[in-house]
Amino acid sequence: MNSDYLVGTVLENRYEILEMIGSGGMATVYKAKCHVLNRFVAIKVLKDSLKYDSEVVKRFNAESRAAACLSHPNIVQVYDVSEQGGLDYIVMEYVDGITLKDYIAKKGALPWEEACNFAIQIGSALECAHKNHIIHRDIKPHNVLLTRDGMLKVADFGIAQATSSETLVAGSSNLGSVHYISPEQGRGGFTNERSDIYSLGVVLYEMLTGTLPFDGGNAVSIAIMKLEKDPIDCKIVNPEIPDNVAKITMKAISKEQHARYQSATEMVKDLEDAMKFTRHEFSVKKESDRFDTKRIERDEKYMPKERKNRRKKAKSGVLAVLLAFLAVFAIGFGTYSFMSGGRQEYQIPDLTGMTVEEAEAALLEANLMLDEDIEFETSEEVEEGKIIMQKPGANQYAKKNRKIKITVSSGLGEGNIAIPLVEGLSYDDAVERLAKYNLKASRLDREDDLVPEGYVISQSPTSGTKVTDGYSVALYVSLGKAENEQAIVPKLTGYTKAQALQTLSDSGLSLGTVTEEANSAAQGTVIAQNPPAKTGVIKGSSVNITISKGQEVQLKRKTLTITIPDSSPDTVNIKVVANGKVIHDKNHAKSEGTVDIEVQASKDASVQAYIDGNLVVDKIITF
Repeated sequence: MNSDYLVGTVLENRYEILEMIGSGGMATVYKAKCHVLNRFVAIKVLKDSLKYDSEVVKRFNAESRAAACLSHPNIVQVYDVSEQGGLDYIVMEYVDGITLKDYIAKKGALPWEEACNFAIQIGSALECAHKNHIIHRDIKPHNVLLTRDGMLKVADFGIAQATSSETLVAGSSNLGSVHYISPEQGRGGFTNERSDIYSLGVVLYEMLTGTLPFDGGNAVSIAIMKLEKDPIDCKIVNPEIPDNVAKITMKAISKEQHARYQSATEMVKDLEDAMKFTRHEFSVKKESDRFDTKRIERDEKYMPKERKNRRKKAKSGVLAVLLAFLAVFAIGFGTYSFMSGGRQEYQIPDLTGMTVEEAEAALLEANLMLDEDIEFETSEEVEEGKIIMQKPGANQYAKKNRKIKITVSSGLGEGNIAIPLVEGLSYDDAVERLAKYNLKASRLDREDDLVPEGYVISQSPTSGTKVTDGYSVALYVSLGKAENEQAIVPKLTGYTKAQALQTLSDSGLSLGTVTEEANSAAQGTVIAQNPPAKTGVIKGSSVNITISKGQEVQLKRKTLTITIPDSSPDTVNIKVVANGKVIHDKNHAKSEGTVDIEVQASKDASVQAYIDGNLVVDKIITF
């Protein structure tokens, strides 16, 4: 059996595969019906291309063992682990909802109460995992599922590692998304429960602001920024965030482990206190005040005793009645919003089985657009030229003109006809040239300022791609130059990058090059722009900005002395890590006795030292 094409099959005479609901580099996830217990389940199947890789199979099996021992309402439950016909798979709880990442993309910055509520749920899941000596190591909104009643469930413990009482040092293969992993994960430093707390802090920052604390052109630049720069305070990005919530968030994403929360329990407690004392009274006007009272009762058995006592003291007859009312109101309102997405969003049609031309027509009717970057895959089940899959999937909601990416079948295999180059030809000439190769054409019109009307802007697949006889090539044809609308460049100085981006977008402009300079202005704020404010430009033009990176930081130095034990061999390896960065990794003779190593930092440094891989120093050096 092929792991990518299991729809319609039945595993173990029990699990009927209904549809594919997700696919990643490691596994394909299907929705299935369990005919023994009469319930829907999710089945994660290891990809065929990886099943002969012993390390991948080992990690895949580790996922099942790690997740199976966890039982918590905010963690996706593992039901079964099995193998059949060469397929390795895990049977899990089916969550009917969307990812937290999709929810944030749809909503933008969330109300602070809702963001805190979500962070408490994720923190509670981590609290359970950490007490079982399991570190997730890949907390990000893509791995958190949101149900229709507002409950979050953390998934994908595939990168989790069961730990002993000692801390771990990450290997050279850094797992997880670079936007969310901790600085120490990016540089091979200590990885422990505080690494998960950092990732949760980034998720909370994103929920509160709609942006990430660090973003850049590639993974390396983002990892370097995390080690060398401080993130912009989330309250500067979104001034509506309460001070105490902002402090919780920024503490969680501190570069140094010792400056973060030392446990998920601590962070959850501060979040609960922030919600309790900052919101003096509940407001039914805000969608974010959405509580599931059954979930609150269900969570209590997983809470530490002191948190149970705090919650019991907080309850009163009046509050219980009010919560019940709010739950009914918010669930109804939230379900409506979840289902319809409001008037500004549109339901994505099901494009599978359509041609590219049919898909574009369907998307235009739905106020959406087709992504011109089309992917092609061989398929035994889907006819050549028809759509295999789409992203985002059918029946989700998206903003107007959102581009939908598609994958098109190229048939059973590579054909013997190389598509000729027709870009730059008139549409009629392009059709004529394709016909000489026994190929067809489908026309997709686009406005273009550079290509004359009636001429081909681009083609899909690109020239040289091998296809079979009669294949239909998508031709994007110019409608000519669109009328140029004028716009006035707004004043951006003093704004954060996020505020500048939003202001430009509201003015019909885009953000161009972003540079940084040392300056006395607040770090992360715009100090210069080009073109200047009040300049008239064509709509869609870009505006370049320069952002202050604050005053240059002066590094301080201290000496760390490592003593080589008398029981050591003649030569030892000494490795020192400061704030997640390796600053010394050399061999030394036992006869040296002691080794002095210079540690540089602007403030406190979390330092760990190893002799032949054994931890001998784990301390905080203050400057």
